[in-house]
Amino acid sequence: MVTRDGEEFGRFGTAVERILGMDFSPDGRYLAVAHPDTVILYDLTTKRPKALFTPPLESIRFSSDSAHLVGREDYQQVRNGRLVVIDVATGKWVASPVPPEIEVSSDPGSYWYSGSFAVFDHGDQVVAAGSDGFLHWAVGSQQLTWVPCGCGAEAGAVDRAGSLVALVIPMHNKLSLWEVAGRREQRIWALAERSPLDASPQSAYFGVEPHFTEDGKWLLLDGEEGGQVWSVPDGVRVTIASPGRN
Repeated sequence: MVTRDGEEFGRFGTAVERILGMDFSPDGRYLAVAHPDTVILYDLTTKRPKALFTPPLESIRFSSDSAHLVGREDYQQVRNGRLVVIDVATGKWVASPVPPEIEVSSDPGSYWYSGSFAVFDHGDQVVAAGSDGFLHWAVGSQQLTWVPCGCGAEAGAVDRAGSLVALVIPMHNKLSLWEVAGRREQRIWALAERSPLDASPQSAYFGVEPHFTEDGKWLLLDGEEGGQVWSVPDGVRVTIASPGRN
């Protein structure tokens, strides 16, 4: 780990061959690393690790206030793994009921999968975004609510605040933005046409994943040279000049 000026800050050994996920806390104090058997929390003020003794998790993420972590049980061990919320201060965790097997409308025979999570409202709410929609978990009541988009989305992302979900609709070259609280589609964008060399035979945007910036004001699409950037408040795509062009 290095600082902004390139100086080495510290080295942290994992002692495992496989890391399932990691995330920095927004307050800059912690680095959480998901190991095959638990989650290790590295305190960057003391440089000391702390085992949280959780189930094996992957795709972990801090809440915006750095007080909680959320992840999903290792998908290789549990077919449709439960969601897990961890209190960073105490190490206590709570798991959701087992999510239902939800068949993806655009790909019969395959089931909903999510790698993008957000925990918010002091650890009492979780949103998991993925193919064909998003899942909302009310932690206190242990209620799971599936919100389908009905649009054939292939990949999704949720902002760290848990307020917005972005879904990529590859078969129609579109990007759908949903409001979590109202469970409704807020905006839909037409994605830029991609060249025949970039596009797969099945779809121009198959396999392209969206990502929110930390403040939730920008949405990034990877998967192609240069990518795309969208302004969430304005709903406008940002044009970026290619290298070597004026």
